[in-house]
Amino acid sequence: MELIGNLNITENDVITITGGGGKTSLMFEISKELAAREVHHVMTTTAKICIADVPEQQCLIREKLAEVIEAIAKDPKREWIIGKERVNGQKISGFSETELITLKEAIVPLVIINEGDGSKRKPYKFYNDYEPSIPKITTKLIHVMGAEILFKKIDEATFHRSELFGNDQIIFDEDVLQQTLENFIHNKLNNTLDKNATRILFINKAEGENLKNAQIIAKIGASLFDYCLLGSLKEGWIEQAK
Repeated sequence: MELIGNLNITENDVITITGGGGKTSLMFEISKELAAREVHHVMTTTAKICIADVPEQQCLIREKLAEVIEAIAKDPKREWIIGKERVNGQKISGFSETELITLKEAIVPLVIINEGDGSKRKPYKFYNDYEPSIPKITTKLIHVMGAEILFKKIDEATFHRSELFGNDQIIFDEDVLQQTLENFIHNKLNNTLDKNATRILFINKAEGENLKNAQIIAKIGASLFDYCLLGSLKEGWIEQAK
């Protein structure tokens, strides 16, 4: 897919992925490309990852960060997903930002791919005050949207936490899209991200009849993010929005 090139990933990046419609899949695809190039990296979360989404052989769950660092040193080529504990046998919780900084200092160079929120497998979501969890050391923020959300009714069938929008009769059209992205940037990114961090919008599921929707979303998003990509993780392609 050439994600490394299209996302301009470098060997010391801390990548945080937010939104819905393919966050975990994108994290795994980036990991595969980094592994193929033998770039040292780990996957993790500052929220919680569903265990069902994670291959057991890749899980490295330890309460003590020192044990994680030791295990990575013994098998640095494995596509590790690191976490601090299993929550109720269903989810994996991650480490604090301070611990992630310690990890970066212990293993140089190291790419960290971090999932910053959950969306219950929905193609998009609305945010509580405490979401997303974006480490200040993030160098690249990738906000993911599923192309199928455009012109859909704002309800729980399509949008996680749809009740936070406040009106389940509204259609997610171009105006609502622009307002939603502007609010996300103003209320979430501007208060958290370093000013030098790169902000990327990725519209996933741009295959078939969703391509036109993806192009509309990309046109709006291109004016709000540093750059915008559209593609299909399912079909294995990605391109810069024109």
